[in-house]
Amino acid sequence: MFFVTILSETLLYLCFSLLAGAFILKWIPINSKPTINISTSLQLIAVLGIALLSFIPLIQIVMHVSQMEGIGSAVESILLTFRIGNAWLFTFIICIVTAFYITLFGNEHRQIFIIGELLLFLLLTIGIAWSSHTGSIEGAYGITIHTMHVFAVSIWSGVLLIVCWFSSNSSNWLNFLRWFHPTAIGCFLLIVISGILLMNVTTAGSDYTDTFLVSYGQSLLLKHLFIIPLILYALINGFWMKQRIKKDPTFNPRPWVRVEFFIITIIFIITGALNEQSPPMNLENLIEHGGYAPLLNMFYDGSLEGSKVALIATDSGLFFAAIALLCLIGSLYIYRIKKNAALSFLVSVIFVVMAYFAIIQSIAIS
Repeated sequence: MFFVTILSETLLYLCFSLLAGAFILKWIPINSKPTINISTSLQLIAVLGIALLSFIPLIQIVMHVSQMEGIGSAVESILLTFRIGNAWLFTFIICIVTAFYITLFGNEHRQIFIIGELLLFLLLTIGIAWSSHTGSIEGAYGITIHTMHVFAVSIWSGVLLIVCWFSSNSSNWLNFLRWFHPTAIGCFLLIVISGILLMNVTTAGSDYTDTFLVSYGQSLLLKHLFIIPLILYALINGFWMKQRIKKDPTFNPRPWVRVEFFIITIIFIITGALNEQSPPMNLENLIEHGGYAPLLNMFYDGSLEGSKVALIATDSGLFFAAIALLCLIGSLYIYRIKKNAALSFLVSVIFVVMAYFAIIQSIAIS
């Protein structure tokens, strides 16, 4: 069930991205974006996906409660009395309204109708944030910062998803970059700010390095490591892509945008795993009842005793860090010499693996 839930969370984020990208790009003039074809039916499928996929985390609760009350009573009780049930019921209602709205006005390009779509999308993100860890821990404050995070991520990844998979050409790419590049920078800054605030809630009382001892911290570390190549590809597809297209108008930027989107998708997968793990609000208690992270136990060759982690310079750690740095430089070099984008993606994944080993080999537990 754990892996099913992670898959459903990833698909849920992709549905959000598709809707956000479709709504945003509808606002953009034809001469400021590639030729795009995304049907109303696909948008409706994304809405249906949000309604169904957001219900999957409730299934385990329903199965547990139904052993005492019966399936019908369990569903009614969870939807009406549980916070996560209330959140899904709200999301489901907004999904129905959004589906009708898209059916009626999906082909309209007037700003008033597009604003309506974006407002409904904002309500959908509130529904998801309502059921999150931060929503349950901090109430309205947690819901607000989680909504900011999901909204910004969806806009950035959504536009990338549409232009790299649903565009028939790379025409108007320079005009596209003129508005999308600053938009992406704004989204990234909002993601960083809201991400720090989210982390302060879920890891309150624990130092960042101490969380490496449990699965939540391991997932958080991998997520942050993948953000590094993501920033690199954002620079490639933003700053340097403009110069490349000016020099060579026949250059196809879409494979490189796909690499950036693949990195975001991996981050979605890791985020799905994070949502299924207990945040380290009380690290010592979490270690006592759940033990140390299996991933840490697999790669750390020291003694797993204690709850404090310090980073120290070691020969093996520096060795892996050097390889990681070379991989990061290699990803950029592959772009500069116009080699395959897939090769650059592979080198970026190797960077994350090497950087992870560098950190694991540099920790001291006490």
